Amino acid sequence: MTLLDQEVKKEEPKGKKIVLFLLIFAIILLIAIIAIMIIFGANQTKPLTLSINGSNITIDNDFLITDANGINYISIQKLSKSIGYDYLTGEYKQYNEDTTNTKCYLQNDNQVIQFEVDTNKIYKTLLDSNLDYEEYELKNKILQSNGIIYIALEDINVGLNVVCAYSEQNNNISISTIENLTEGYKTSLPQQINNEQAIISDEFSNQKAISYNMLVVSNENQKWGVIDTNLNTIIGNKYSSMEFVEVAKTFIVSDDNKYGVISIEPNTKPIIDLNYEEVKVINNSPLCYQVKLAGKYGVIDKDGKPIINNVYDSMGYDSQNTTEESIVAIKDLGKDKVNALVVCKGGKYGLMSLDDGSKIADCTLDKIYAKTENGEKKYYIQLQEKEVSLDRYIEYINTTTVDVGQ
Repeated sequence: MTLLDQEVKKEEPKGKKIVLFLLIFAIILLIAIIAIMIIFGANQTKPLTLSINGSNITIDNDFLITDANGINYISIQKLSKSIGYDYLTGEYKQYNEDTTNTKCYLQNDNQVIQFEVDTNKIYKTLLDSNLDYEEYELKNKILQSNGIIYIALEDINVGLNVVCAYSEQNNNISISTIENLTEGYKTSLPQQINNEQAIISDEFSNQKAISYNMLVVSNENQKWGVIDTNLNTIIGNKYSSMEFVEVAKTFIVSDDNKYGVISIEPNTKPIIDLNYEEVKVINNSPLCYQVKLAGKYGVIDKDGKPIINNVYDSMGYDSQNTTEESIVAIKDLGKDKVNALVVCKGGKYGLMSLDDGSKIADCTLDKIYAKTENGEKKYYIQLQEKEVSLDRYIEYINTTTVDVGQ
């Protein structure tokens, strides 16, 4: 063996080590690059998406905004059509144009929702009711930016009677209408809940309970109860009828033709015992219920306290005249700004206070009604075939110095 052959053999192991080292280094480098790409991809923010009733919606620059506090807002107008409402500027049933663009309302076949900039209060009116509006308080004020009116995303469940959810993982805002959810629950709700067949109510008042994560359902015996959206029982299926009162978060219920009012709070007594022939909301602010007992009508407040005894033949004035408007209650009546209820006994009308149940006017009037004049609602009474302004009549009975015949 020559000296050259010995040198070649000595260098072969060294060359193999270098190749092996480079291979290991390449593998480690590749793993590091892949890890960096995974970390970079995970930290990369996905673009915000919006879906309504399962359909993706294009988000333009004014659809969603964020205020200085990081609160997300959505355009009421741009959202309206997608959730089944018409958007109108100004104030409901006020026919003067709002040039300041600080008020708007949404309207569908069931209700009207009124908004005003820089306030956290909104007002809802059911179209099949002649009651006054329902007042709701939001967490955040209604906002205006570049002439567009916005509502905070966290307020739209209550404000618009929808269900809104945000997925941080997908950076997606999902909005579902209560009508769409009702149809979805009809097909997806288990046929058996607590060993009973479940049928979800499609009455609009009961659909509104979905905004508060509640479902009004009946069993195969047509007894109604309430479950939450996780299918936990809130109110057992033991009532013949059930109506959600959104503004009070209560239910008007009946069994054996007797009506009452129950709370959604567990282990609580009925607000109004099931002793009455009829129960319904007769005024929203202050909230109170009309109750019928032995054919006569009275009023119970939101806490279950009677404020007007069951002595009246009916409540409210139902006008059949095209120039007159039916009324049930009147807000801020007279100089004392009392809330008054129209009552009827023996075919004659009078007024009672909804604040304390005191008498305002005896049942001696032929009519008590309203008229809209120049966009403003005004109240009148008819006495001995003479029309007199209600304010003037209240002044008369308080002072007995005004000639109502003039």
